[in-house]
Amino acid sequence: MIPFGLVAGFADGQEIRITELAEHGFCFRTLDEIREVKRFRICFYDGFNGMKTGDQEKKSSDPYTEVEIHSFEMEVRVEDGLGIPVYEYSVFVEQEKYRECAGKLILWYDRFVRLKLECEDGELAMALTGYPAKKDEQFAENFIEQKKEWFGEGEDRVRLEKRNTGSYCCGDFTESKRNDFEDRMTVEKRIENQSGIRETCIAAGDFERKGHKETAWKNIEVAVELDCPELYERYLSMKFRDFMDWYWNVNGAKELGKRMPVPDRIYVGNAFCHLLFPEKRQLFEIFKKAESEGLAVTVTFSYLREFMLKPVEKLLDELEEWCRNRETFLEIAANDWGLLELLRERKEWKEEKEVLVPCMGILLNKRKKDPRMGYKQGETGYFRENSLNAEFYRTYLRDTFGIRRYEWESCGYRQQFPEGKNSIHVPFYQTNTSQYCTLYAACKNGERGKQELPESCPGYCREKVFLYPKHLKMVGRYNSLFALDESTVSGMEDTEGWKEKRIDRIVVNLL
Repeated sequence: MIPFGLVAGFADGQEIRITELAEHGFCFRTLDEIREVKRFRICFYDGFNGMKTGDQEKKSSDPYTEVEIHSFEMEVRVEDGLGIPVYEYSVFVEQEKYRECAGKLILWYDRFVRLKLECEDGELAMALTGYPAKKDEQFAENFIEQKKEWFGEGEDRVRLEKRNTGSYCCGDFTESKRNDFEDRMTVEKRIENQSGIRETCIAAGDFERKGHKETAWKNIEVAVELDCPELYERYLSMKFRDFMDWYWNVNGAKELGKRMPVPDRIYVGNAFCHLLFPEKRQLFEIFKKAESEGLAVTVTFSYLREFMLKPVEKLLDELEEWCRNRETFLEIAANDWGLLELLRERKEWKEEKEVLVPCMGILLNKRKKDPRMGYKQGETGYFRENSLNAEFYRTYLRDTFGIRRYEWESCGYRQQFPEGKNSIHVPFYQTNTSQYCTLYAACKNGERGKQELPESCPGYCREKVFLYPKHLKMVGRYNSLFALDESTVSGMEDTEGWKEKRIDRIVVNLL
């Protein structure tokens, strides 16, 4: 059986399923008898010609070659398909164009099958798409060094690029030349010791000297995302400007921090793991501190499991009361339709002014994301829009749930943002999330494949991450995989560019 994506056929406009392919003809079958065919149209996949060379023009154009067949011979035989007659047709063709296209496709598909059987995935991708499989052996020493390379500049970056970082994967958890898997995991608590030295921090005065940039940032709000216990604790223990000093420096992004203004808003909570949401006491302490510092707050909720419904409803009641006592409101970044329904229901039976304002979270704002997409697809123009670009869908979200703001991720290719309020999370984007955390499985059971649902997690992600080949610019953080969009690192302060794209809020999360 030939994969449908490789060859498609039509008999006088009726689609047929080609079951066998050869240079001298092809076979297809139908349930209804076809008495006469005047012409066939066969579409051969030809996109593989531009794969390995990275020929973007070939990838962007129509990857199929069409051949019309008017001269042919056709035979039919009837087979018994479990009591239903099935008509098997054999078509013999002498047309040169057909033979050329069929021959190329057969050779390519035969090569693909052999590579699939004999090679590793990386070798297969290298042979077919030009994927740099040899670079899969190059890893950063740890997550700290990886961040420095991603965000660092000047001599430090050159030195890191020249360093041979070894040929092991921190997330593989198999035997290697290194010691046990603990040695192959990144210990994140070393960040403060290695990067948090006070004399290397940005002085608070550096922020004051940014007054001339205030006009440029006038119509764009900047936010920072607090998404794990370490950041909750650190924020509560420091003045906000000191916290931002530490935040940029500890992530190896000192120069980037110098170019950015002090955020106006904080996001509190984790969109991907409910276990990383702050404790109730801690959450309201953050609210109190943010209020005293003049910071707006968005509360981020993750997915909702069944057992979470009652506690979340109770928390929403307390958030409402907190807002009404202060005559203010809170944004709620919802990443589960169930949470949106809870917010909608309470809005319907309460007549007071809405104080919990829902936003469409990034888990609900779905789109195709993969750092290897350039190798696999070539052309990403078809992904520029998603469901939110449809006006009727935005109208439905507004009228049903009161959603007027949408949370986006900068995901490595150009996006077309719709009208409305758009927040973009930079510079990382999420590619995979699992409630059955692979990091938890690796640390507890020794294998990432032995996954189970964490109920009382000890917080392995406070110290551990999965590292990936450097060229992929990916990291396994918490229960998710993230990839870096390099364009947003260099262009984060491009306010005019963001305005042109209809972005009015930038949310920074350096993981």
